[in-house]
Amino acid sequence: MLAQLTNVSLSFPDKKVLQDVSFTVYPGDRISLVGPNGAGKTSLFKILTGRLNPDAGAVSRAGGVRIGHLEQDLSDSASGHELTCMEAALEPFAGLIRLEKRLEEIAVKLGREGHASVLMEELGEAQRRFEDSGGYSFRARTEATLTGLGLPESLWDREVSGLSAGQRMRLALARILLEEHDLVLFDEPTNHLDVPAREWLEGHLKNSKVAYMVASHDRRFLDAVSEKVAHLDRANLSLYTGDYTAFRGQVERAEEEGWRRYEKSRKQERKLRRQAQDYRAWSEAGERAKRGAADKGFVSHRAAKVMKRSLVARRRMEEAAENARAEKPFEGDEIKIGFGPSRGRGLIRAEDLTIGYSPERPLAAGISFDLSAGERLAVTGPNGSGKTALLRTVLGEVQPLSGGAGVSPTARVGYFDQDHRLPARDVTALEILRGTGDETLARTVLGRMGVRRETVSKPASRLSSGERAKVLLTRLVLGDNDLLVLDEPTNHLDIETQDVLLGALEGFPGGVLFVSHDRHFVDALATKTLRLGIT
Repeated sequence: MLAQLTNVSLSFPDKKVLQDVSFTVYPGDRISLVGPNGAGKTSLFKILTGRLNPDAGAVSRAGGVRIGHLEQDLSDSASGHELTCMEAALEPFAGLIRLEKRLEEIAVKLGREGHASVLMEELGEAQRRFEDSGGYSFRARTEATLTGLGLPESLWDREVSGLSAGQRMRLALARILLEEHDLVLFDEPTNHLDVPAREWLEGHLKNSKVAYMVASHDRRFLDAVSEKVAHLDRANLSLYTGDYTAFRGQVERAEEEGWRRYEKSRKQERKLRRQAQDYRAWSEAGERAKRGAADKGFVSHRAAKVMKRSLVARRRMEEAAENARAEKPFEGDEIKIGFGPSRGRGLIRAEDLTIGYSPERPLAAGISFDLSAGERLAVTGPNGSGKTALLRTVLGEVQPLSGGAGVSPTARVGYFDQDHRLPARDVTALEILRGTGDETLARTVLGRMGVRRETVSKPASRLSSGERAKVLLTRLVLGDNDLLVLDEPTNHLDIETQDVLLGALEGFPGGVLFVSHDRHFVDALATKTLRLGIT
């Protein structure tokens, strides 16, 4: 056992997060932690590390256990910004670097003083410790890890303060992987990773002997790295064996069985209630017979006995009907969006397009494609290959370096960018959506997207990044658009919300041009794909 929770409960002022959760992590475990945004996954990780105390229950950790934690928030990520990227990545090997310097000092002394026995003995001992601790491979491991996570050699000498937020997150992930741990808790490790980096991380984790728990909304990644799934939902945690796809299958079968039990119980309940009504009718008939036979004692006595038996039987039937009632399985509100027809077929045309922000450094060249109503084009490629630049060039925000691209002048365009720009900071989420028409439908879609009821009345300035993304996506889906241009629409969305968005976009009659690193989302939505490579 590495860590264990026993009957742990946690509440915040506005919600219950965990209720009597019991859970054990063993050496070698490979666990995916899944659940809707806000379910309490980050809180569970903090409880496991000891940074958050539960309201009730016990937390146990093995003596001397080393727990690493990759957080979504970089504010606590350790290294000083005055270090270079490589210096920060090498910090886990500070002891080896000191030993390496000592070896160099001994070698210099030996060169000056000759082969003194004391120095030779110290050198031999230092070399053994250096080799046993991986001293001859730690630099190569560090370089391979940085490269695999999308931090190329050109960034290694750059100060951490000069890295982008995504690059700093990848650096924090690299450090966690290079440190010595018994258990690692990864909170959204695939954020800011392109597909090659995600695949590299999958391979690294599959070959690792370290136990880990991963919270991620990339189901393809979860399938690759997990052997168990811990599902956290409505304050309860359930453990399943298998990868994410196996978990979904088990949950769906359990839901189907739950509905079968519910429908069977409804039939049984109706049958028992009909029988109870029959007994009620018999008892009422007996009461009438009793009153009508006042001068015939034997009839009155018999009627009383029948009435008494029928009352007892009726109560039993009513109790049985109550006991037969099964709990109705949870179901979200069904969404039916009545899309209007798309106006026009041809929406985008690009011919021999070269894109970039300066002629000296083009990002991609020779791009040609058409997009018509009913088509959904996924733009894929590694970070830095020009995916966002292509979207902005097509929309006219950035001029092409050569060639041409444009949108049909009659097309109405909805654009979702990575900055989640809102129309105004003081309007509420609901006011942003009022222009889409059906307010009830807007509230329903927001609810299915995971936006809580009280959030719709918040000013836009107080919304989190994830809440802003969901409001904007809802506005685009419900708006009167012919073309949707979406840059990383699944960022900040949990898997359940991704499925809601996917279902809405699959029914959209216009065209969709989108960028995503989520392989399942791309495979499920795209009717064609354009892959960009670094020039």
